[in-house]
Amino acid sequence: MLLKHGKELSDHERRITDLNNKMTDTLKSVDESNKYLREQNNHILEAIIKGNEKNDTHKQEMEVINRQNLWKVVTIAIGSSSVIYLILQQLIHVIH
Repeated sequence: MLLKHGKELSDHERRITDLNNKMTDTLKSVDESNKYLREQNNHILEAIIKGNEKNDTHKQEMEVINRQNLWKVVTIAIGSSSVIYLILQQLIHVIH
């Protein structure tokens, strides 16, 4: 009977060792997977940050262009009104 219990204990110890080895292998696999996912997340985060920086730069450039265009429109409007005024002055002078 002691031999039978000794053999059963030995079998249980072997099963526990097998389960421990399988668990260790599984945890190593999970660690490798997590490492890969962290690296991918870092790449994605870097891409998002670069995109945001480019977007901010683009917004600033667009604001500068908008201000420049506003001044161009104002200048053209003033110049056009001056030309129209001179033409009207000449027409009024010719009519009288």
